[in-house]
Amino acid sequence: MLMTTPSTTDLLNRLLVLHARSLPVYLHYAPPAELASHPQAKAVLDRIVEDHQRMADRLGALILEQGGTVEYGEFPLRFTAYNDLSLKYLLPVLIDRQKKFIAACEKIADMLATAPYAQAIAREAVGEAKGHLENLEDLQRQLHGGTAGPAA
Repeated sequence: MLMTTPSTTDLLNRLLVLHARSLPVYLHYAPPAELASHPQAKAVLDRIVEDHQRMADRLGALILEQGGTVEYGEFPLRFTAYNDLSLKYLLPVLIDRQKKFIAACEKIADMLATAPYAQAIAREAVGEAKGHLENLEDLQRQLHGGTAGPAA
């Protein structure tokens, strides 16, 4: 059985779905109640969401420029389980998912070797994702290390 190589548009759509339907974007639409009492955590998530939405817009524009159709996908149903989690439990989930997000973006970037401009955007997404991981890990250290403010 022959495996066909995904087209550039298919790969860009995969990358777009990763950004447009990420857990941080979902939590932006359905935030945990506890998030309101943690302005630093909210700021970190808001930054990730802004970056994901901006990247999804760029990817969508590139897909359209190439004559493709933008496919946003849907949020995974399992994300609904995260609405009621405290930050203590949610941050490790976000960190784990961010590591998987980076690996998926890197794989897509590698697969875009024949499309240098698209690959450059994918590599930029990887760089942003690594920065987001650092911010999430810093936030986790601050919240669990007692430097994020008074205990709840």
